[in-house]
Amino acid sequence: MRALVIDLNNFSRYPTLSVGHLTATLRSHDVKVDVLSPFSKGVTSYPRLIKARKRELYLNYLKHWSAVTQNKLFRDIRGIIKKFHQPGGTNDKEVILDHFKELLTKSPDIILISTYTMYIDICRDIGQISSERNIPVIIGGSVFVENEIAKLWNSIIGVSAIYAGEPEFYLMEIISELIDGKCVAQYPGVYALEKETTQLAAPLAPLDNIPFPDFSDFSWDLYPNRVIPIMTGRGCEWDICTFCSDVTTASGRTFRSRSIESVLGEIKLQSSRFDADLIAFLDLKLNSDIHLWRELIAQISNVIPNVRWTASIHIDTRIDNGLSRDDLFRARAAGLVRITCGLESGSPKVLKLMAKGIKLKRLSTFLKDAHDAGISVRMTSIIGYPGEEPEDVDLTAQFIEEHSDYIERIVLNRFTLMPNTPIARKLKSQGHDFPYMQINELDLHTGIIPHENKKLGTRKYYIAAFRLMKEIHKINQHPLLESAKEFEGVM
Repeated sequence: MRALVIDLNNFSRYPTLSVGHLTATLRSHDVKVDVLSPFSKGVTSYPRLIKARKRELYLNYLKHWSAVTQNKLFRDIRGIIKKFHQPGGTNDKEVILDHFKELLTKSPDIILISTYTMYIDICRDIGQISSERNIPVIIGGSVFVENEIAKLWNSIIGVSAIYAGEPEFYLMEIISELIDGKCVAQYPGVYALEKETTQLAAPLAPLDNIPFPDFSDFSWDLYPNRVIPIMTGRGCEWDICTFCSDVTTASGRTFRSRSIESVLGEIKLQSSRFDADLIAFLDLKLNSDIHLWRELIAQISNVIPNVRWTASIHIDTRIDNGLSRDDLFRARAAGLVRITCGLESGSPKVLKLMAKGIKLKRLSTFLKDAHDAGISVRMTSIIGYPGEEPEDVDLTAQFIEEHSDYIERIVLNRFTLMPNTPIARKLKSQGHDFPYMQINELDLHTGIIPHENKKLGTRKYYIAAFRLMKEIHKINQHPLLESAKEFEGVM
């Protein structure tokens, strides 16, 4: 059996973890695998956040204003411009399809595509070409937990199945039956028209039984730096933030952790195989499992003596969240050079609405301790959460200003309404409590619920937003600590 795995995941700065897992699973069953990686053919990667240029403050404010203005014409113009510049445009499409046709000469028996919804046009062309050659296509991604989106993609000519979930344990059964022309609707996680639903597969466990991901098909020499992506667990220990879609998709739905032996074994293997000592831990929150977090700190430098690593963590309300001053100093000594955490808001009221579990005093202590330990800190913030007032935005700007010496990057996101999140359900069932919110139907092409928050278009909100963006821009002009520079644009 021969499989072609297509990676349409924004062509990151390091190999795509989900594609590595798919490839390893297939090869563990003696399947011959080819991987289509657009990045290997010159399609640009998309960095997370790099040092800001001076003029970006006004450009970012213009983007914000055009998104929240009450003037529909300007919002429509912004939508057209945004669509024109999104990944997967005409040039990307031509390169990807040419590469696809080249790999078809190897006569694959099955095509597996890992994708985001923005690449639907590319997938339509792939489906059409595959249909003409009678090659079954299965498409997977976390967004397909939404039945309406799965139904749209299942209607693409040439697509045999849509999958949402973690398929490692029964992937071979699904693709074998697809190759034989059989129906696979009975498998959990598979969307099928005859049942018009996706029965979610149970969260995958135990994780130690999954083969280590195979990144041998990626063009390592083309990345700015050799960064190994690793996950020590799936899901999030906190698991209740009202705006977060991660816990409703394949990687969420209960927290599960690997053993420290498995994690260290993978680190050793990947580092040796690809001559790399940089690691990006992609866990939603690496300190979800306190025991594993501390064992990782204690043992990782024994596996790679000069290791440098980055991770996301949560400053939650557990008495022991693994982020004491002593923990941070030991983590830095063990190679942790960059860390990401969510501020989201400097307003206690808004944090409570979000169920974020952050106490600002504790976060303040963490920022100072991380700075003293020599760790580069990256944070995220949200503007426009339902119930937020201009005064709350001012509190966020104030918190950031007071801690600007301890933060090296901040990503400011406008609130995104994701389906099936607690806040989406609340806005739908209790809309009368939010008269300033206009909620539209789910956009099947983005996986996002379009909405309008009329408060954001007021003069007071504009002033507060600009103050916040100004404080963030000052921080984003900072150079990263020398020790963390190789992770610029990664996390």
